[in-house]
Amino acid sequence: MKRKIGFVNFDMSTRGGAQQVLQNLANVLAREDEEYEIYIISLIHEKSACAYALEKGIHYENILPYKGRIRDVILKAGKKFRRFCRLEGIDLLFYVGAYAGLCGGLLGRRLKIPKVFCDHGALLNQWHEKPARIMRTIGSRYSERTVVLTRQSEEAYYDKFGYPPGRVITIYNWIDDVILGETGDYDADSRKILTAGRFSREKGMDLLVDVAAALQKKTKDFVWEVYGEGDLWQEIYQRIQEEGLEKNVKLMGLTDAMERCYRGHSMYVLTSYREGLPLVLLEAKANHLPLVSFDIVSGPGEIIENGTDGILIPPYDTEKMACQIYELLCSQEKRIRMSKCSGRNLEEFGKEKILSQWRALIEDMVSG
Repeated sequence: MKRKIGFVNFDMSTRGGAQQVLQNLANVLAREDEEYEIYIISLIHEKSACAYALEKGIHYENILPYKGRIRDVILKAGKKFRRFCRLEGIDLLFYVGAYAGLCGGLLGRRLKIPKVFCDHGALLNQWHEKPARIMRTIGSRYSERTVVLTRQSEEAYYDKFGYPPGRVITIYNWIDDVILGETGDYDADSRKILTAGRFSREKGMDLLVDVAAALQKKTKDFVWEVYGEGDLWQEIYQRIQEEGLEKNVKLMGLTDAMERCYRGHSMYVLTSYREGLPLVLLEAKANHLPLVSFDIVSGPGEIIENGTDGILIPPYDTEKMACQIYELLCSQEKRIRMSKCSGRNLEEFGKEKILSQWRALIEDMVSG
């Protein structure tokens, strides 16, 4: 009999890192593992349909078919969620993301099936923010295992919660096959910089403008292409105009073919305030781009080998980041050397290695 595996997300009708990772994992398990039957459960729907293409055999369930707040989910979704899980005979639940961890943790307490909380952020990034701390605490406490994206986050969970060994597991995100299939040779003559991400506060697009303004004082011979959308798009656009950066910083909008956008760039730059394990750095690394990033609490430090395949900048030091970008633009030799080193630790983020960790976890949970 097939194992019935349920993946719970707060809203699969919107795009985000947690949703993308959920889609990748669910699609592969549905396509390659005949012993698993895969269910995706979206607690709400801000938009009319799932934002991601899913394998034909995946069961998709929307608990509240409208936009709702966390309070709505907690008050209204419990009976339908539990009834669905019982009627379908779900063997194992994964709560993917902090919102799903909070809501699923509370709604699923009466379900006598194993649960895993997947934290796609980083515990210490928001430990002093009470709502985020509560969400992660409930998601983790009401689950038998917690999966995190970095070793730093694993250590933080053990430190903060005093869990016994084996309770928290680090599983990296893998680099998607679509990305690997579109990689090309590094363009050492390019003067174009690349960034992609949501226009939300944590992604540091305001810091990107500060860096670009400082860089423009050193050279006007660069183009910084920024892909993405979000609530802060208009604010960032206005700042670009105010700083006189419209010829240097180009807002490219959202694309469904990001895998093709890495080619022809000199480097990838990450200006986030916080991250879990940023997929964009892995994708840029697979495309042989030198990486420049703030050395924030979680993520970049486990991807970038400072001075070898990229540069780690003290958090939020926009002037120093601008200086390092300028030095890279001026030194083709240094960029080529970093590009050649970009594949040194890619095997840590290989699909088969990471899939084997997920399969081992599933088998341990459903047979334990």
